[in-house]
Amino acid sequence: MCDFNIIFIDNNKDIEIVKISFNLFVDFSYLCLLSTHLEDSTMKRIINIVFILLLISFKSLSQENKITCGLGFSFEISDDKSWGYKEPVVVEITPGSPAERAGLKINDILLSVNHNGTYLKSYQTIMSWFNINETDITLAIRNFEHSFKEITFSKDCRSSNAIPEAQLAPVFAFYSLENVQNRRFLMPVKTVTNENALYHNYKTFGFAASDESTREIDERINAIFIRALSEKGLEYNPTDPDFIIQTYYSFESNPLFKSNSSTFGSYQPVWRYDTRNNRTVRVPLYNPSEGVRIDDIAYQLQFGARFYDVKFMEAGEMTLIWEGEVNERLSSYYNLIDYLEMNLPLMLYKFPYAGNRSFATFQIKYLKYNYTGIGYDMNDLKTVASVDPGSPAALAGIRQGDVVINIQGQSFDHTSSQQLTEGYRRFIAETMEFRDTNTRYTDSNGFKDCMFWNIADYLKISNAISNNKRYRAAFSYLFNFNQYIDWNTPVSINIEVERNGNILNFAVTPTITTSSHLLAY
Repeated sequence: MCDFNIIFIDNNKDIEIVKISFNLFVDFSYLCLLSTHLEDSTMKRIINIVFILLLISFKSLSQENKITCGLGFSFEISDDKSWGYKEPVVVEITPGSPAERAGLKINDILLSVNHNGTYLKSYQTIMSWFNINETDITLAIRNFEHSFKEITFSKDCRSSNAIPEAQLAPVFAFYSLENVQNRRFLMPVKTVTNENALYHNYKTFGFAASDESTREIDERINAIFIRALSEKGLEYNPTDPDFIIQTYYSFESNPLFKSNSSTFGSYQPVWRYDTRNNRTVRVPLYNPSEGVRIDDIAYQLQFGARFYDVKFMEAGEMTLIWEGEVNERLSSYYNLIDYLEMNLPLMLYKFPYAGNRSFATFQIKYLKYNYTGIGYDMNDLKTVASVDPGSPAALAGIRQGDVVINIQGQSFDHTSSQQLTEGYRRFIAETMEFRDTNTRYTDSNGFKDCMFWNIADYLKISNAISNNKRYRAAFSYLFNFNQYIDWNTPVSINIEVERNGNILNFAVTPTITTSSHLLAY
């Protein structure tokens, strides 16, 4: 049992300090190995981060059995004159929230909240408008795809003591780190913007003419632009574009490189997020924030893109409205097109809302889990605190107040939270041998021993998870669409509950839910 004073900052910017006795969450997930793997200062930082992640949407645990509602997203007032100037811009979205399901996206400009215009209004005033309606929100948004679009969705409301599966999945991430990515990485992206350009006016793009000698590679680069910008809502129009893209690039070997250098291979590995398959991949680059000896650099790569207005600003003139450039140091050969297939879409996350002009920090939050719609009582995880209407669990017949006894052969008989915590800690420590050390990375919370499972050990991992008496792997069902969780990969999940003294069995067919948010700032 541990007591903590936690600072809560809710969506209305209220701040309160609540003393909570944690006998359950303190040792979960990233916390369970901290005592043996991390320094005290790191442990304190991660504890604060994890608590905020778990509890940010709940204003106070003292308000048990009350309904609390969150927005499901956050925003900031833009100071960028090219994108949403003095208007709110969405900067984060809660995975699985009604806002996400309604189609709200990062970088959307909020033109109105419940029919109140947002231009030049303060953050506090805009937040107050979200309380006009008790449960629903109506937003008018602007982005590349829509000049004006209204969407209406429900607030993210649930019992104040219910923790949903979207929040539990990160807690139990070590069952499947492949499906819970919370990572941060850097790119040496320099950005130039034209504050006289209003980016939301641009709907179509084309490309500057290529030299015959570079036509083939330019066409492959253009195809990457088309894919990435189309996902933003822009349209490729070679005959009448609003702006034209011009690129420049170079790839050179370093004549001073020494493969037998005493320091070569001693630098920290670099990982980048591949938007094509929602996977973080190790790449042969040097971290832009790390000093590197010149004779350890095998190649140097430069790539830049300039966007020229041809329609709105000066008739008949090409006016630069945006430029992005990277200068990378390579530890080994990395084909230019292969580099751009992964990194050009990342670079374009700095358009239209650039943030820092001299550098790029990326935060990736990727979550894939089995959604049943059950919200568990955070004070007693075996009790169903809420069931989302229309969810797989609701359709199967599970109700609020049911006490879960067993899920897919895994006992929920948690006579004490300590047993559950110790089982999870033991599972992580004793299955480290099944992880692929080549995939080791440090996550956003500072844990340095995150690793994916070794493919050759999938059966052993599945057998370990099924050892219920030793590991208490009840929440592994969140990821049992993977063979390393359940070798038989079932379509439905058997959930056994106690209701009014009766034992009931339900076959629940979960929905595999994926949420991916990449923020560049």
